[in-house]
Amino acid sequence: MLISCGSSYSVPRAALHIDVTDANQFNTLLGSIRDFLQAKDFADLGKNEEMLELLKWSSGKHKGDSIANTNNDQISRIHRTRRFKSEELELDVVIIDYSDLAIKKRFVNYPSSESVISDSPALELNIYNYRLGGFSIEGHKLYEEILSFIESNHNKPINIIFSPPETNQKEFYKVSAINFLTGGVWWLIVYTISIGIFGFIIIKTLNRTKFTVVNKRAIFALFGTILATPLPFPAATIFVIVLPSVMALPAIGSDYFSRIQTFAIPSFIVSAALCVLLSIYLIKGSKSENT
Repeated sequence: MLISCGSSYSVPRAALHIDVTDANQFNTLLGSIRDFLQAKDFADLGKNEEMLELLKWSSGKHKGDSIANTNNDQISRIHRTRRFKSEELELDVVIIDYSDLAIKKRFVNYPSSESVISDSPALELNIYNYRLGGFSIEGHKLYEEILSFIESNHNKPINIIFSPPETNQKEFYKVSAINFLTGGVWWLIVYTISIGIFGFIIIKTLNRTKFTVVNKRAIFALFGTILATPLPFPAATIFVIVLPSVMALPAIGSDYFSRIQTFAIPSFIVSAALCVLLSIYLIKGSKSENT
């Protein structure tokens, strides 16, 4: 489930279990699927290194207890997991190595599975669609193409665990509208508080200078935009909050801004426009300066 300041929604997935003979056949099948996905511009992200570090750190703090044992199981599973991602299609493909039956028995428990899961070693393939309202048309197309590709290149049984959910445009528009309106309200609240604080400081500072009104307005608009523009920040693994852009200054030089650019660009544009209007309203000069 994804959660923001708007409406939460579950990320749908489709899942397949492809029986394999052993680890060698698993690696062969993995290689062919990897080539298939990379040909469709999926990025190979490998293992989740950040989660591995977190679990290792947690295990170190809980040596010998049940938490450490659970973490060690999860570490073993992550080492056997590989993720492929398409930003354009909003799709993730996650492949898990269950060629070891002991690990498969420990983790595979799907009471709502659409088919009986065999006792054979297997490759688990999951497709996640980060789109509101079920799978997109592209998600359904990828699922059919992967299923067809595996059937034509692998002679072992394929068990469908979860079929991709139908596209639900009604849910898509409903959740999108709720998130847009709620996000807009939160954006305005964060901007109002931020520009109230930083705007007050900027104006007090400018009042001590002998800059012209035009220069003061330009400085106010520039620094107000830089410091007060609302930007998204991760508050937890699946929770995002909006904070003023001054909080992002330490991230300059990192990939943070490239990852949030679809939000940041319109946010900076709207913020800059409001700062210009506020500068004209708040910073007054003599009649000769205003004409």
